[in-house]
Amino acid sequence: MIERIKNLDPNFRLKVISLLLAMVLWYMINYFSDPAIRMTVNNVSVQILHGEVIENRGDVYTVLDNTDVIPIVTVTAKRSVIDKLESKNVIATADCRTMEEDGSIPIILTTDKYSSSIERITGSIPSVLLRVEPLETKSLSLEVDTEGEPAEGYVLCETNMEQNQVDLSGPQSYVNSVERAAARVDISGSERSINSYPAITLYDSEGKEITAEEMQQHRLHLNISSVKVMASIYPTKELAVTCGREVPLADGYELGSDPTAEPSSVLVAGAAGILQEIDTIEIPASDIASLPVSSNIHKQIDLKKYLPEGVILPEESDAAVTVYVHVVKSAPAKSETAETAETAETAQAAP
Repeated sequence: MIERIKNLDPNFRLKVISLLLAMVLWYMINYFSDPAIRMTVNNVSVQILHGEVIENRGDVYTVLDNTDVIPIVTVTAKRSVIDKLESKNVIATADCRTMEEDGSIPIILTTDKYSSSIERITGSIPSVLLRVEPLETKSLSLEVDTEGEPAEGYVLCETNMEQNQVDLSGPQSYVNSVERAAARVDISGSERSINSYPAITLYDSEGKEITAEEMQQHRLHLNISSVKVMASIYPTKELAVTCGREVPLADGYELGSDPTAEPSSVLVAGAAGILQEIDTIEIPASDIASLPVSSNIHKQIDLKKYLPEGVILPEESDAAVTVYVHVVKSAPAKSETAETAETAETAQAAP
């Protein structure tokens, strides 16, 4: 390597040495003269001070257009100072006591160390913009939203909560935009009842979910953040629907066929032990007709009152069944027919 350098053109070697000396000299001058340089910090959060000035008069504020975050802050100071600063040392504040009529508050920038040695510190935005509104509180009915479906052969029968109301407070315009509060429970593949404590989710008038970040940004507060939800999940069973045959009939009438129900079966749900003991639901004949009948019957009956305790109909629409009773005239007795025929023959033989 040394031989190669010796073989280089003397003028070229001189140029290389001069360049190296210039670099060393430039570094030494900059190091010992300690020149002013700049440091940039991105996304500096602004601390809002003395917000109680607004809140004490019954109002509340929200920050507009994310102006409580400064995209770029530039700090100018000597190199020896800049080398000892980090982004966390840059402090931005906005004092509500200096708020203008348009809701703007000048941002004050400084550092928490070597602040007296800072030559200049500037931000890419000059102020925080606030919207000041009356504080609003309203109560919302709390609902349960379920996700997914239980395991095959099981059904969600009902949901209950420890409380069914929640109080929301915050800026008037944002509170009034909230239409619904719900607790979401996942029942996918479940074969047993579920007890859980889901978070409460808010929705606007268009059904759009209001995220936790939006709630924080808009300064919305709930009196509770979660609620206990009980989701009752039971096994199901198909039961036949039968009708009593002892329907009271008028004299001279009889059943043309056994009474039937439409639908002839229904899906029920309940504890497994109870379902094992039953196979049918019978509608008593006394509920089909209480007085003797002489014409066909098409009657709608509510099945719920015939269900054993602890058994329910998962679908409310399944409660109504139609009972059909076909009634016909009774055939004359055989002896009466013969007597009628004999009377007719006698009448014909008479002179």
